Amino acid sequence: MKVKEIVSKFGFAETVEHLERSVDENGLKVISIIDAQANLKKIGVEIKGNKILEVFNPKLAREVFDNDLRAGIIPPLRIYIYVESDKTHVAIQSAVELFSQYNGMEELAGRVDKMLDSVINSVK
Repeated sequence: MKVKEIVSKFGFAETVEHLERSVDENGLKVISIIDAQANLKKIGVEIKGNKILEVFNPKLAREVFDNDLRAGIIPPLRIYIYVESDKTHVAIQSAVELFSQYNGMEELAGRVDKMLDSVINSVK
């Protein structure tokens, strides 16, 4: 699976804030936030910043269902933000690759990849 990764010009918290805004500005919605740092702290494990933004859009979901109902297993897509070597990294998977096994998804997946690229490039 192809993963696109960039290093943010911001610190962890500021990167997350910028990404959340950019998600909305690019026609997507944050569906949920998985905070691995906070979850691991509950069991006494300390790690640096680590979150996953799960993103999509109900209108896009409708297009997915209209093209191939089986593809409903793919969304939401994830934006992974983590700190390593004191740098904040942001990673996404290719929507084109994720949706490639389903019928009629090429155009929609290409649009979603452009949206996600724009989102992560906002912190580059």
